[in-house]
Amino acid sequence: MVTAVVHFFHHTLHVLDAVDGYAFFAIGNLTTDSTSRDSGNKPTVGVVLIDQKSNEDYYWERSPLDRCELTKDLQAIYALPSPPKLLVIDLDLSPALLEPAVDPTAIARNDHAAFCDEQLLTTLKYHPAITRTVVMAASRMLNARARVGIAKWRPKLAPFVAFAEDPTISVRYGLVNDVECIPTSIAATAYRHYSDKTGKEDNCLNHPASDKPLTINPGNYFSTLRAVPLSKLPSRVPTSGWREPLPDALTLPVIFLGTSYGDDDTFLTPLGTMYGVEVHAAAFTSLLYPTSKGDVLAFFLDIGIALGLGSAIAWSWRSYFKRRFSSRAFDRQLAPWLIILLVIGLIVVLAILTLVSYWLLRHYNIWLSPIPIAVGMLFESFFNSAVSAAVGEGYEQRQALVRRLQAAHASGPDSFASQVTLEASQRPRHAHSLRGRAARFCKTDFRGLRDKGHKGALALLILRRTAFVVLLLWLLWAVFWEPLHSFLERLS
Repeated sequence: MVTAVVHFFHHTLHVLDAVDGYAFFAIGNLTTDSTSRDSGNKPTVGVVLIDQKSNEDYYWERSPLDRCELTKDLQAIYALPSPPKLLVIDLDLSPALLEPAVDPTAIARNDHAAFCDEQLLTTLKYHPAITRTVVMAASRMLNARARVGIAKWRPKLAPFVAFAEDPTISVRYGLVNDVECIPTSIAATAYRHYSDKTGKEDNCLNHPASDKPLTINPGNYFSTLRAVPLSKLPSRVPTSGWREPLPDALTLPVIFLGTSYGDDDTFLTPLGTMYGVEVHAAAFTSLLYPTSKGDVLAFFLDIGIALGLGSAIAWSWRSYFKRRFSSRAFDRQLAPWLIILLVIGLIVVLAILTLVSYWLLRHYNIWLSPIPIAVGMLFESFFNSAVSAAVGEGYEQRQALVRRLQAAHASGPDSFASQVTLEASQRPRHAHSLRGRAARFCKTDFRGLRDKGHKGALALLILRRTAFVVLLLWLLWAVFWEPLHSFLERLS
């Protein structure tokens, strides 16, 4: 029952998505380095980054980027010794908004911008046929003249490139673990126009009726991507003197071009902060090498763990209440330690599940979240099984008490009176006032066990109360020591 409820709330209502996202964030970060060591020698995508230095040296920090300089870089990519089969441009290449022609200087700038736009358009229209090109669709503009310019520009380019209509990256709970799986995204558009895909990839695009996002395998950032600054392009390397060998990133079959300066286009991923073009490239390779959510496996694993661990949890609570209501003082003092053992057991099981999630994500690209199972175990341990065991053990204890009293009554009035006195002494009524509870905690409970000669129970009680006091003092010290120390320093 608990498994079915947790599975429904997680996979249907997405109640646990936030916690699950940060679990993927942590486990994905651990898998990244090991995954890159396993498959890092098989990169697929080169990411050419217009970094801060390139933006200053070649584009003079202009916005939008100078189209003539951009044309020079695109021509260099198309003319590489091994031209890419796919070029994805994560930049808005629509015509620049021209200034009002109020003076000769403005007219000259407009003429230069129009000339550069035409050069860029010509380069994109007549690029080598071996390289398919994906261009980000123009941003929506409020200016009427800009909208007219885009409306004229797009039909001229449409026969020669593919437009990615939706370049947005979804951020959930401050993280980017996945992106929306829609056909108009940059990753999906690039995937459709990539000629070397097998077509057998079981990714989210093959299930359009599903609303599941595209999970980005964190290992793809290292294993399938190779980043290179714009300064390494042949167009930016001095023509005279010794030339460095061409970077590996510029020999790969797919190249993404985008910016990596400023903070506007940054996203928090399991590897830390990444730029948008890197996220798009990793999403593209995640379509080529998809990560499965493992929902079916997760459901059956939930069932298996519920059947196995549920029995163990129920046994733990039955043992606890059996000892807690026992007539033996030692058993009553032993009962709380069973709860500590139960908590330790749950931590161990959660650690094992985390290792299983890590192993599946690293080796098989399957994400099996430990969070739903952990929530189910927590609910089962401290709510469902605890209440059920308390009710069941309470019923057994009452039946046992009735049997003992019946046996004593059959032996005579004196035996019955002695049994009643014994039962009353074993389960005395304690005061519930704050003063009475403090007295029991500090003195009365210890004295009662000592006077009755229950040395083992007394030792367990001393150990438990000492551990509680030490933990409480440590917490108080951790919380209040620094403020108190600062206060005393100010006084002195």
